Amino acid sequence: MKIRSQITFVSLALLITGSSPPYVKAEPTQNVSSSLQTSTQRDHNSVKKAMHDTLQLGFPGILAKTSEDEKTWGYAAGVANLSTKKPMETDFRFRIGSVTKTFTATVVLQLAGENRLNLDDSIEKWLPGAIQGNGYNGKQITIRQILNHTSGIAEYSRSKDADFMDPKKSYTAEELVKMGTSLPPDFAPGKGWYYSNTGYVLLGILIEKVTGNSYAEEIENRIIEPLELSDTFLPGNSSVIPGTKHARGYSQPDEASEIKDVTYYNPSAGSSAGDMISTADDLNKFFSSLLGGKLLKEQQLKQMLTTVPTGKAGIDGYGLGIFETKLPNGVSIWGHTGGILGFSTIAGGTLGGKHTMVVSLNSLGRDNSPNPFTNILLAEFSK
Repeated sequence: MKIRSQITFVSLALLITGSSPPYVKAEPTQNVSSSLQTSTQRDHNSVKKAMHDTLQLGFPGILAKTSEDEKTWGYAAGVANLSTKKPMETDFRFRIGSVTKTFTATVVLQLAGENRLNLDDSIEKWLPGAIQGNGYNGKQITIRQILNHTSGIAEYSRSKDADFMDPKKSYTAEELVKMGTSLPPDFAPGKGWYYSNTGYVLLGILIEKVTGNSYAEEIENRIIEPLELSDTFLPGNSSVIPGTKHARGYSQPDEASEIKDVTYYNPSAGSSAGDMISTADDLNKFFSSLLGGKLLKEQQLKQMLTTVPTGKAGIDGYGLGIFETKLPNGVSIWGHTGGILGFSTIAGGTLGGKHTMVVSLNSLGRDNSPNPFTNILLAEFSK
């Protein structure tokens, strides 16, 4: 979810703040053959250097895990806690922000594959009156347009009623949608592109209308349990990251502000657009399964990967809850970024799902900072 000047749930150029310790470590999490180890060691060194460079931009800590041909390696750098200097670890849980959108979109596409809805159905058909008035006509807005951000539904973070800095405040999905539609449409349906968390919160409401279960229950039943994602959670209104194996989350809106510990935060402001918690291992497993065709039927996966232009740097086309990033070396990565108060993440991989990577930073950053993920991805996905 993108929340300007307040909180960023997804950022197209995630910018993180904090302090950087002097060391970087890489830890193999699985034994590999000597020939593969030789090749991978070269990748380790380049990824380590890219992570070190990212820390020099002023980040507290960073973790990364990669999976390639069922061989997995983990990398960690920096600190998880600025007070105690506890080091970052690769198996820590973290808030994933808008990477949640890929989970939500997957459920919607599964429902389409089961013929329980059609992506070209209007939102009015399923949620009568939910998107009407103030320039909106739900009969002209399709589920597909909501999924790929071409619906024109305004971003609720721009509402004067949006205040997401209170870590204890709780929101209902209906409240978030109402805040979004209190603003006029950004454009007529299908006539532009603008990132809308409002739309993805609406998709969560849609999932419940179609199935009778909450979006959280459907994600758990359809994705988390089948894939055995034991460290993935939908926290609802809980401000706690379960367990003790997680970093502290930090925020510093600008250089003049003090760094704040925002570990405890009610993520209901993200809802089905950005409230989930996970680990790098779980996200690698999810994207490997998704891109490998194990979660969606062929037709639905093809539709998910059919993109529209965004006009945004770093997004070479947005599909249905997933986007393509073409690295300077020509490799395309399919995945999603996510930012929520305290954490920033990128997760994804190559088509087929055989090579995936997840990177998470325990800070939410300032505007106009360099993208911290590009060089790390380039190092990992070098040809």
